[in-house]
Amino acid sequence: MHRPLLTRSQSGHDRRCTLLHQLRPTFSNSCDNDQMPLLPQRWLDYSSCHRYKPDLALLARYRHPKRRRKTRIKQRCSSPQLFPDATHQDSSSSSSCSSSSTVFAEKEEVREQRPQHGRSRPPHAHTHKSSLLILASLACLLCFSPDGLPARGAGVMAFDCDFMRVSNVVNAKNGTFAAPNIPPNIILPAQGLQCIYTFIAMPNERVKVTFRDFEMSGRPPECLREYIDLYTELRNSSEDLVQTDKFGGRFCGRIAPRARVSLYNTIVLVFSTDREQVGPNIFSGNYEFLNASMYDMGTPAPPSQCAFVVKSWVKRLGNFVSPTYPGVYPQRIICSYQLLGQKGQRVRVEFMDFDLFYGGLHCPYDRLVVHDGASEQDPVINTYCGAQRNLVVFSSQENLFISFITNRSGGENRGFHAIFEFSELFVSLEFITGEHLRGTECDQLILSSGRNSGEIRSPNSPFPYLPNVECRYLIEGLNTADELERVKLRIKMFHMPQMVGAAKDDCSAGGLAIWMSGREERGRPAQKTLCGTQPQEEVIRSEDHKILLKFYSGTTQGLGFVIEYEFEMFFDVPGTAHPLSTVCEFSYRSGATPASKAGEFHSPRHPSNYPSNINCTYIFEGADNEQAHLEFDLFTLSGNGTYANTCTQQDYVDFYELVETGRVRRLERPIGRYCGIAVPGPIKTRHGVHALKMHFVTDGHEVTNGFRGRYWFQNEIPTFSPVRGCGEDISNSSHGSIASPTVNDKYPVRSSMFFTSVFPRFSPLQANADCEWQITVRRGHSISLNLTSLAFEGDPARFAGCGGAALRIYTDPDRHPLEVCGAMMTKKGDFRSLSNVMRLAFTSASKSTGGAGFVASWAEFHYPVGEVCEQDEFLCDNSSYCISQDLVCDGVYHCGEGDPSDETQEGCEGVTEESAFDFLSNTYAMAGVAAAAGFVLLGVLVVLIVVCRRRSAEKKRKRQQRQHQDNLQDQWN
Repeated sequence: MHRPLLTRSQSGHDRRCTLLHQLRPTFSNSCDNDQMPLLPQRWLDYSSCHRYKPDLALLARYRHPKRRRKTRIKQRCSSPQLFPDATHQDSSSSSSCSSSSTVFAEKEEVREQRPQHGRSRPPHAHTHKSSLLILASLACLLCFSPDGLPARGAGVMAFDCDFMRVSNVVNAKNGTFAAPNIPPNIILPAQGLQCIYTFIAMPNERVKVTFRDFEMSGRPPECLREYIDLYTELRNSSEDLVQTDKFGGRFCGRIAPRARVSLYNTIVLVFSTDREQVGPNIFSGNYEFLNASMYDMGTPAPPSQCAFVVKSWVKRLGNFVSPTYPGVYPQRIICSYQLLGQKGQRVRVEFMDFDLFYGGLHCPYDRLVVHDGASEQDPVINTYCGAQRNLVVFSSQENLFISFITNRSGGENRGFHAIFEFSELFVSLEFITGEHLRGTECDQLILSSGRNSGEIRSPNSPFPYLPNVECRYLIEGLNTADELERVKLRIKMFHMPQMVGAAKDDCSAGGLAIWMSGREERGRPAQKTLCGTQPQEEVIRSEDHKILLKFYSGTTQGLGFVIEYEFEMFFDVPGTAHPLSTVCEFSYRSGATPASKAGEFHSPRHPSNYPSNINCTYIFEGADNEQAHLEFDLFTLSGNGTYANTCTQQDYVDFYELVETGRVRRLERPIGRYCGIAVPGPIKTRHGVHALKMHFVTDGHEVTNGFRGRYWFQNEIPTFSPVRGCGEDISNSSHGSIASPTVNDKYPVRSSMFFTSVFPRFSPLQANADCEWQITVRRGHSISLNLTSLAFEGDPARFAGCGGAALRIYTDPDRHPLEVCGAMMTKKGDFRSLSNVMRLAFTSASKSTGGAGFVASWAEFHYPVGEVCEQDEFLCDNSSYCISQDLVCDGVYHCGEGDPSDETQEGCEGVTEESAFDFLSNTYAMAGVAAAAGFVLLGVLVVLIVVCRRRSAEKKRKRQQRQHQDNLQDQWN
């Protein structure tokens, strides 16, 4: 709330203060300073009247417009030292003290004859003459005291700091103003100082006030001790400042208010301060009386102060501005600008300056709303706020309606300045085949309805296009959960001539700029720009589901273009797509360049969700001497399966080796099937196999964001070459053991010392390993494989997958292998082949974190004929395996899962020796128990330390207390 000025309902003390102001100029010419009577202290304490202005004319103008005095006092006392620019005050006085006193005495006699209605007379006003004498003497004291103001408490000299400028045909239309310059010998009232600065323009003018210096105390918004109040929306100079709601804000501190322009023809500034000394450096500025014609843009439409109607047959081109531009625009105001054209015309509005308060994305506070029509009921083109650049708005037909609405935002924004134009030469919208984007001259939007097609043409087609025209074409395909399209363009005709002598790629005279991503970014050129004469049937495809074309013409003209567009299925997968857009197939072929040797792949539309009911194929094909290698960085499919036969009725991925058969077709050898979130282990084709196929199948149920991986091609190495350092072709034995490849101390692994102590062959697992073991036994026999230990990263049982390393066991070359990883903590490690051949493939990824590896034992077996094994074989009790007699009592189970009979026969020493796998499992359990016990002991130790510290502190406190009591006792004694 700003400090109120003098009101009509005043106290008796306030009325006396006002009366002193009235008498001061009246008695200025005839009072004798030597005949000063002794005045009571109550009447001498003029400092209590500081807040009311001594200018009676101003009081009558602003506070009592209905009770003005018929005869105004035009002459008043003045101090030329108050303002450096003192031309606003008269230093002379022509009224006489005697005549004024006579008038005043007559008024007092009339007032004495009126009934008092119970009010008592002032204690010090014994007679009318004495009251008159006292007031006259006081007025003379205030006017002619040679020593300035007396000391505080003994009376203060009155002075006038108000400032007024009135425009007329004679005076200058601009000038300066500043804070009052109070000499050091003048003591200001204890309650502070208040000055009113008034600027009144002529009826056809506005007032503009600009602050130059601003060094006031305080900090907004409080402004407790010093401030300036602004009134810029007063209708006239007699408006009551107390009752008005046109308060323009309170300012203090060192940040000057922005420029202000009056809404009508009056501006009032009220300066309040409690300083003991005031100088012109506190604030200063310039004032100017402006021609108000720039604020009248058309026919006024009352009752609003800023509602106009502009008719093209009266004014085809002009400007319009916000109500007080370039000053801060008013709060709580509604303006409208109705632009009415004639048939065949369109309206163009270009904003040269636009600065509104920004309250949010939807402009809930101050805003400018543009309607495509003649009223607020017509469609909205857009709502604008904040700071806008290069803002141009076109109507679709001949009319445009603009609303400017402000609320109590409290911003310091200047508004807008715009140029309007009615013309028949703007682009006709008949060439548009899509949807015209409201507010633009000729931009259009073309949306897909599902694999449809059509044509787009240049403006004014089939006739030559107009010069200096700019039109955009935004073509957008489907982008839903199940549908993703991209845009395919085929040029049928193109003719946009270049300037004579221009370079081939110089399209400054006009051209067609194309953004494949569908977004025009500031500072980034288009991916493709066409001009001149382009060959027909050129095909262009968007990078995503949309594409943006911008046609622009210069001073030259041509026939333009005709382009056919088509929406085709888009899977958004890197790689070479199938020629038919409806086929989800992508190929990755190794070439001569390093870029073709490696790359990335992912599921359709990744990282967004992949579509439902798709069947996609990925072909990775290396050169004749290369192998294909895949690794996954992310794998998330819907469903809860993991591998092979658990991937039923859900989304899954299959991998196949493509083996050349010497004929046209290829043999697909399965590698594995994966689903859920079980990350596939590293995949690599075998020696002699150069191509790899990945098959991705989804159903109509839940979808996720799919997978992402990397591929590369590398020179092949023979399967059992010593260069690999691992792998073996085993064919001349009936039993044996195999182990994963290792590397000494270059690959740190947790618990590697334990594994080395148990199995001397173990050391940390090797990264980027690629090993294969092929076991071949006699015909009619099969192979039993027992994993005695398995410890490396991954956990297929908990859906983590084997992304770091995987051991694949092929029990049948025509079926998916069994993939294992992690740490097997049960005895389910028995695998049987369906023929006399079994293959094991171990692969570790480049990102593998390591592990101890695996150890497996295998043995040849067959089923007995007539329930009798051969003479040198042993018949297992439960599985009915016939195994070699040499495998009995060797410490490893060979009869299959759940059949320990080969280790419980007579002749086996004592209790059957635990297998290495059982020992590993028990050791893991023991390690877990030991870790838990360690944590318990650590907790007990912490508790003991805390208890001991507390007891020690308690003992110390008691000892200090006893010592203090002893000291007191000694002092007492």
